[in-house]
Amino acid sequence: MTRAGRRIAPGTADWGADRIDLAMRTKLNPAFYGDELRLLLGDEPGRLERMLREPANADLLTWNVFASLDRHADRDYLAYQLQALGGAGVRAPVRLSLWTGRHREPLLRPGSGYVTAARARAQRAGGNASATEALEAPIEAPVRIETADVLVLVDTMLDRYPAGVGGRDRIIELIDAGLDHARRLSCALAVAVVRRSGGREAAEVSERLNRLRDPAVLAAELPHRGGVPEVVLRELSWQQLLRTWEQEVPYLGLRGQPTRGFTEYLRSLDLS
Repeated sequence: MTRAGRRIAPGTADWGADRIDLAMRTKLNPAFYGDELRLLLGDEPGRLERMLREPANADLLTWNVFASLDRHADRDYLAYQLQALGGAGVRAPVRLSLWTGRHREPLLRPGSGYVTAARARAQRAGGNASATEALEAPIEAPVRIETADVLVLVDTMLDRYPAGVGGRDRIIELIDAGLDHARRLSCALAVAVVRRSGGREAAEVSERLNRLRDPAVLAAELPHRGGVPEVVLRELSWQQLLRTWEQEVPYLGLRGQPTRGFTEYLRSLDLS
């Protein structure tokens, strides 16, 4: 591959950028706000390419839906709609951020008590500091919704719910890291999962959330914390969220975006 008469070697930054440019032009999957998306994921070209090329990609759904909702002309009504994810405490003004916590500020770090306990277990087993290095790394929330009274961390999935770092329960991972960040913001915490309606994975997520709504169960899952405040736990299907999104399309600043192509993409995933 060449650019301006010079050869670009595979594996270099310029070579990757040209591949992304090609992907953006072909639009194998319809991504909204392409320039903004490319800028946001400039340090994760592989992720961007998967969004554009994979036949079913939760990141693409997350971006198209939440990035466009964040442009809603009526912020009070947007906050009302987002109560489905964060509870009645979600009120305007709201601020949405995508894929923050691990590579992008503000960072979401595992609770210090969890890290201390993990280090102690590693030492008893004869391990050193490197044994828990991965467990101590920041984690990512696909969607972060910040309001004055509640911080909402939203996980998104299609057919398989991801495990946390080191096999940790993903919901507990988000709650543990989210509690510390919510305390820094002086607000409550809500954690939500957006998943496909129906199927074994959806049933397992629902069962898990229902169990964790019991304060005693949640406290037992976080033994390193002296006390666990109330956490709002919600789930929403992509089908429900997309019905809301479709109703709000006229107010989302989507002129010039591939909305028809996205509707066809949703149909191919049985989500529309």
